[in-house]
Amino acid sequence: MELVDLVHPGAVEIMIAARFPLYRVTDAFAALQQRRARGEIALIS
Repeated sequence: MELVDLVHPGAVEIMIAARFPLYRVTDAFAALQQRRARGEIALIS
């Protein structure tokens, strides 16, 4: 079974700690380096 097959029906929840637009990629990287967030950091277009 693929991971995407589990995420779609809700069997696995991916926590998004922060979302950054692509032009703020340096801010996203800084947040990642600080390791304070619980969850993933997402870049959005």
